[in-house]
Formats: sequence, C-alpha cells, structure tokens
Amino acid sequence: MSDIKIAIAGPQTGSMAEHGHDLNIGVESAIRDINARGGVNGKRLAPWDYDDAGEPKQAVAVAYKIVNEGGMRFVVGHMASATAELAADIYEGEGIIMITPGATGPELTDRGYTLIFRTIGLDSTQGPAAGNSFDEDPENKEIVEALKARGIDPSRPYLLRAYAAVQVIAEGIKAAGSEDTGRVAHAIHNGKFKTVIGTLSFDGKGDLRV
Repeated sequence: MSDIKIAIAGPQTGSMAEHGHDLNIGVESAIRDINARGGVNGKRLAPWDYDDAGEPKQAVAVAYKIVNEGGMRFVVGHMASATAELAADIYEGEGIIMITPGATGPELTDRGYTLIFRTIGLDSTQGPAAGNSFDEDPENKEIVEALKARGIDPSRPYLLRAYAAVQVIAEGIKAAGSEDTGRVAHAIHNGKFKTVIGTLSFDGKGDLRV
C-alpha cells in the first residue's frame, strides 16, 4: 500500500529560511504523530521536502517539480504571498491541494480557486486570526511537551500552523473517504477540523472563517 505523499514547499535556504524551518518541523511533527496513531485510512503519510528559497521564480520551478514527481497531491507551503500566489496557479491547474501556513495576501484566494487553503488569517484579519498562544493551550500539552523534549520551541510563529495544515489534509481525506483532491477539497470546504490552533473551518475561497 503506497504512502500518501505530502510536499513541504518553503524556504529552506535564503533570507526566509527561519520560517522554512518552522514549516518543516511543523509538518514533519504532525506526520510523525499521525503515523504513530495508525496513519490515514490505513496509509502512512510521507514528507517530501522542496526548497523555494523564498523566491518567486524558484517557487514556480518547485511547483512544476512537485507536479512532475508523480503521485504528489498535497502540498503544505509556500510561506510568502509572492511565492504562494505563483505556485497556486500551477497546483490548481494540476489538481493538487495546497495549504499555506504563512501567506497572508488576499490576492491568493481572490482568484476563484477550489484547491487552495490557508491556516493563517488574511492581512486584513491578522488582529483576530494571528494570535500565537497555541503552545499554551492545555489541549496541546502532549504535543507541546513532545516538541520541547526534542529541543523544539513550539511558540515559533508558523510551526503549529504548519502542523494544523497536515491535520486538515489528513481529516479531509478521512471525511472524503478518498485521496481524490476534488473530493478532499469539498470535504475541507464543508467541514470543521479540530487542530492544534483550534477548530478550523474554511469559506468558499479557502480562507479561515473567523
């Protein structure tokens, strides 16, 4: 039985590498925890890392590489609005779901996409949506303590948002009973998902309901 591949697309090098570190640790930690509980519909999740260096041209190259890898239907990334917007055009056209934990520009979800989501608020809603005290939530104690035991700071600004993106993908697949991205996206648009950053739901554009 093949794994469910999840691409991690973000800046592993360059000026935004620190945010890319949050992304990688968040995604890999969520995958580790979900697999420890039996995976998703009997399958394991498998991370695949891609470095867009925080650069738009590199993000386009990464997006095409993800498309051409084969079997890659889910992406967590990209972290900047400029990189996410260009990559989203490619993923939407190729039937790949993308969830960004970092891109806040409203233009990303103003294009009528059905497969693009984010686990962070828009620039215009950062007041109510941007609070980052998730590491202090008693419900997250087990996850937070496990991260700290590995020498990871769970209060990093994007880490738990990246973790939540994987949770949404996993629960969306379960709700859809399928890995077909059209069905999974429909389930995400119409569901509520308990995550490390709270119970999330998404509007028709893929933005968080706040």
